[in-house]
Amino acid sequence: MSDDRGQIDNVFDLKKEEKKKKSSPIIVVEKEMIKSEAWLSIRGVAPHVYIIFLTKRRMEKIGKKGHQRTLCTNSQELIFTYSEAKEKYGITKREFSRAIDNLIEHGFIDIVTIGGGMFREETVYGLSERWRKWGTSEFEEKKRKIRKISMGFCKPERKT
Repeated sequence: MSDDRGQIDNVFDLKKEEKKKKSSPIIVVEKEMIKSEAWLSIRGVAPHVYIIFLTKRRMEKIGKKGHQRTLCTNSQELIFTYSEAKEKYGITKREFSRAIDNLIEHGFIDIVTIGGGMFREETVYGLSERWRKWGTSEFEEKKRKIRKISMGFCKPERKT
C-alpha cells in the first residue's frame, strides 16, 4: 500500500514540473513588422524560420502586480541548429542557410556567436530591430560572418 502511495506522489511531482516548464502558446508579432517592406521582401522559408525563432523567446512579466510589462529575457541567446531545422521542421540545410542569410540581410536577426559544425558548437542568434530602418540610408547592412579556422599543421599567419 505504501509503495503505491509513493508512486502516485512522484506522478504529481512530475506534473508540477511539466507545468513550470510549459511555455506560452501565444507568439506576439508586431503589426508594424508584418506590414514593413523588410518583411514583405524576404523570400523562401525565411518567414517560417523567423516565426520559429520567436517561439524560442522566453517572455517574463516584470514589475509589480497591476503595472507589469512582459519582456523577452533571452533575445540575444537564441539557438536554432541545422539539425533541429531538418528534424523538427523539414527544412534542408540549403533552405535554412538561405533563410538565415535573408533574415540577417533584412535586419531581423544577428549572429551573436559563430558556431562551427566541425567543433559541435552552436551558433547563437539574437533578434534585431534593424529591420525598422531597412530601405533607408540609416540601415546598417550586415552579412553572415564566416569563421576562419586553420586546419592541420599550417604555420599561423603573422601580424605585421
